[in-house]
Amino acid sequence: MLDRIISSVSFTAVAIVAMAQAESSDSIKTWNLDEIVVEAQMQRTSPTSTTYIPTGKQKNSSQNAVDLLRQMAIPQIQINPVSEAVTDNAGGDVAIFINYLEASREEMEGLRMPDVKRVEYLEFSSDPRFRGAQRVINIIVQEYAYGGYTKLTTNENFLVGFSSRNNVFSKFSFKRMTYDLYVGANNWDNHHIGNSVKGVYSLKDADWTDYKLTRAETLDGSHYKQNQYPVTLRATYATDRIQIRNTVGFTHVGIPVYRQQGRLTYLPGSENDYTFDRSNPSRSNSVAYQGSFFISLPRQFSIDISPSFNHTHSNDYLSYSASNATEIVRHARENAYDYRVNAYLQKRIGQKHTAMFGINGGDNINRLRYSGTSDYYDRFHNAFAAGMLCYNFQTQRISLYADAGFCWEGSDINGQKYDDTYPFTHINLRFSPNSENAFSAYFQYATNSPGIDQKASDILQDNEYMYVTGNPLLKNCRHITLNLAYTWMPSNAFGLSAFSNFMEYIDRQLIIYEPYNDGQALIRNYRNNGNYVKSEIGLAANCKLFRGKLQLYASPKQAFYKSSGIYDKSYNPFTITAQATCYLNSLYFQAYYQTPDRQMFASSPQIYRERNFHSVTVGWANSDWNIRVMAANFFNKGWSSADIVIESPLYTELKENIGTSSHPRFSVAVTYTFGYGKKVQRGNEVGEQSGANSAIIK
Repeated sequence: MLDRIISSVSFTAVAIVAMAQAESSDSIKTWNLDEIVVEAQMQRTSPTSTTYIPTGKQKNSSQNAVDLLRQMAIPQIQINPVSEAVTDNAGGDVAIFINYLEASREEMEGLRMPDVKRVEYLEFSSDPRFRGAQRVINIIVQEYAYGGYTKLTTNENFLVGFSSRNNVFSKFSFKRMTYDLYVGANNWDNHHIGNSVKGVYSLKDADWTDYKLTRAETLDGSHYKQNQYPVTLRATYATDRIQIRNTVGFTHVGIPVYRQQGRLTYLPGSENDYTFDRSNPSRSNSVAYQGSFFISLPRQFSIDISPSFNHTHSNDYLSYSASNATEIVRHARENAYDYRVNAYLQKRIGQKHTAMFGINGGDNINRLRYSGTSDYYDRFHNAFAAGMLCYNFQTQRISLYADAGFCWEGSDINGQKYDDTYPFTHINLRFSPNSENAFSAYFQYATNSPGIDQKASDILQDNEYMYVTGNPLLKNCRHITLNLAYTWMPSNAFGLSAFSNFMEYIDRQLIIYEPYNDGQALIRNYRNNGNYVKSEIGLAANCKLFRGKLQLYASPKQAFYKSSGIYDKSYNPFTITAQATCYLNSLYFQAYYQTPDRQMFASSPQIYRERNFHSVTVGWANSDWNIRVMAANFFNKGWSSADIVIESPLYTELKENIGTSSHPRFSVAVTYTFGYGKKVQRGNEVGEQSGANSAIIK
């Protein structure tokens, strides 16, 4: 299309010049023609999606798919600078797809950036290949007939101990088949991880007299070492009407050393300091399978079936010793399984209507044995089954999505059973009067289900005065969500998204502290109590100057938290994220700043305050190589990464998290990609597969 426009403009210009030359020789006229510049539309919105075409500079400076999203500064999404989690502006999950097939974070590391054609942001798409995902980033890449490529990635961090991440991704395609192989080696070894805790306990002495004990646990030294080795193989068969994908993976995670040492003090108590030593090594092996079977049927029908299975075997060793108390020893040995099947049948009715029927089902199964100070043998499972009907109405300006269904959940925690059947619904309305403006409104009524570790009935000792357990009869809680958003993209040089969000958990699951052992200790448990409200207003905007050579992004956000019930409190933090990127031929420069993240969590009476994150990056890239150096947190001092404050009737805690995430560091990251074959078929890349959910209490 762009070639046709340029050709038309060129033809018009030549015709004007020819007309000027055709004037009679006795009358010479001079035509002063202004320069004609034709610019392709690089971003546009519609009732179904917002489409972005990344520039060559953005693709050239990106090392993986998440990095490309960061370079593009899409105003509808946010990217955590540490975990690289991609969310919408409300903090909700955004599923990542590449060529309509779901991808994991590790899979996206292998993507070859020059192959990317466009990036789509979709809300409640009627396309069944997205499997009902509410919000989706779909990265469209070039596909070819045969061939392959291999991508090597290494990332080394300095000044924070040993931190290395390396992986190899290889893709090979022949006709309708594509094969992906991913092998990774991720290793960490540092002496700055753990926490210092000051807790105030409301207890009773031997005479049943109430008193308060202040216990301070100060970290003096630590050592943490982790090795992670994922291997994944995937095969994809694709035609115009059929997409079949099967993925198998294995991951070993070993933490041979996780030790914390320090001082203990008590008030009232002895003036002499005590010492503590906590060790928690562990290891796990996981195998995973994930399938995807999409078939386009006659008469505008289509079917999508997605089975998955995970198994994880874990060994977790914990020992805690204090110089004034009996040693606590706990060995947890677990086999965890989970399986799930999603199936969707869709029918397109004319040009405006789509109907879909979906069913989902699965189970989480845990076989867990504790030995040591406490001996338990647990048999847990938490199953579910759901069915729903979906309807989508779409015109050139309006897109309406609505679904409704019922879900059954049943848990069995060592013979204690709990069942719940509940309705759910999602409604999303999007209005786009033109390619520059879009309004959207979203409503959800759904249920939040606790994890098995929150429902486990075992009672485990954490320290001299604290025990932990779960509640087998902990109920699900309902929640309501309402989001409003406006997107404005008047030109390629500017894009803005203004948003407001409201979410309320009703009778939510909450951590509580109760007397234990005749009041001489406390036990941490869970109970349904009170409501939790989180609302936000904010905006995100990007601006491109000097024909895209300078790109600015900013996103201020004001949050409002409110908790009722046992913990009646409010919290209203303000945060802002800013980023500037400059492209200079093969070089690129980026500066990033994020104010300290501040939250009040739904399931705990705690306020979480992180430190700020800031970085400066310099890189060089061509079509095969990408080399960058990043300096992060160079104005920060010390190893403190976050403060957590808990205030409850019987227990108050101030915890300082010690870690490397906010400490000054240098990072060097290098990617190298080489291809083979004349026509390379490149899609989304395979990566590390997740394991089954654990029930081990932490």
